[in-house]
Amino acid sequence: MIKGFTIIDAHCHPVILNHSCVKNPYGHPANTEEFFAELNNSGIDHCCGSVVTRICEPTWDDFTEFNNAAIKLSQEWPDYYTPGISISPKFPEASCRELERLHKAIGLNWIGELVPYMNGYTEYATPEMFSILEVARDLNMAVNLHSTTNEDIEKLLQNVPNLKLIMAHPGETAGIPHRVELLNKWENLHWDISGTGLFRWGMLKHVVGKCGTDKLLFGTDFPICSIAMQIYGVLAEHISDDAKAAIFSKNFLRLTAQD
Repeated sequence: MIKGFTIIDAHCHPVILNHSCVKNPYGHPANTEEFFAELNNSGIDHCCGSVVTRICEPTWDDFTEFNNAAIKLSQEWPDYYTPGISISPKFPEASCRELERLHKAIGLNWIGELVPYMNGYTEYATPEMFSILEVARDLNMAVNLHSTTNEDIEKLLQNVPNLKLIMAHPGETAGIPHRVELLNKWENLHWDISGTGLFRWGMLKHVVGKCGTDKLLFGTDFPICSIAMQIYGVLAEHISDDAKAAIFSKNFLRLTAQD
């Protein structure tokens, strides 16, 4: 734990079956225990995210396998890990049934991170995805999506109003103004700050100044990215402690609260 803050990682990808489902060229935790130990030892108090792997032509059985693995991890680490579930526009009916089943069985309230380029599709703004995310919205689930184009995201927001949507990765400097515009335009849109963007000094202060503190969630994208660099990218920024607390945990807890 980092003194003064509870830190919830809203974007990680657990290691299962003694291998990493997302590849890091410099190595990765050897097993699940090492994965959680790295997060805990670096100061993460709780984590959330999906089990993913690159499958260009997945079957629904592939998604079921990784969802079941995520649920099992949440049962083995109940105080430390919140499962993120995978769905696919390639299997809209099965995806809807999966959300309904897991919401009823375990109170599932988080989808993603969904990663289209790893699972054989390229965009979210399709009728198939709309039908799935309408179910997610009606079940009060939060949905974390890997960023695609600004046009794709806006079309999704237009077609599935009031969906609790979290986009992953701030991105590079050139894209920040439009993302700030989207955050201010759509009350139900949020960003998790994992991956690219946070390493640009002053970016976080800029976005907080433009959008406030309620739209940003902390994430690491571990085991792809450095946990400590993400944590201190927030701690060292010139924003208030209240803003840091909101980013580190309070916004996640608000979005995952159940009615």
